Amino acid sequence: MEYNTNTVTRRERDCLVILEEDSRDDFPVRLHEIALTLNVKPPTALNVVRRLERKGLAESRDGMIILTESGEKVAKSILLVHRTYESLLCQSGVPANSACQEAAEVDYIIPEGDAKLILKKIGNPKKCPHGKPIQEVDEE
Repeated sequence: MEYNTNTVTRRERDCLVILEEDSRDDFPVRLHEIALTLNVKPPTALNVVRRLERKGLAESRDGMIILTESGEKVAKSILLVHRTYESLLCQSGVPANSACQEAAEVDYIIPEGDAKLILKKIGNPKKCPHGKPIQEVDEE
C-alpha cells in the first residue's frame, strides 16, 4: 500500500523523521528534543507537532510525542524514498553526505511508487550509503 506524503510540509517531514528515528523501544521523543534537532525554539516545535496531531500523524502525551499508526507509515514512506533516492545519487557519483542533503529536499514530495521503481532499477540495495536499512513500508 502506498502512503500519501504530499500533505506534509518540509518542517513536518523533518519532525516525522525525528519521531521515527529517535524513538527507541517505543519510548517517545520529548518536545525539547524535537526543538533541538530542528534547531528551533520549543514553541515552534510545538506548532509543528500540533499540525501533525491535526493531521492524525502524531499524538502528544505529557510532553512526549509519539507517531500514530498513520504517522509511522508516512514517516517510513518518507525514509524509503529518502534512502532510495540517496542510493541512486551515490550510484551516480554524488558523495554520500551531499546525496543525503539532496534527498532530504525532495523525499517528502516523490511518490513512494516512484521510489519503488527506482529501487528495482538500482538493484534493490538493502541499505542506504549511510548503512541504514531500506525497507518497504509494509515490512516489519
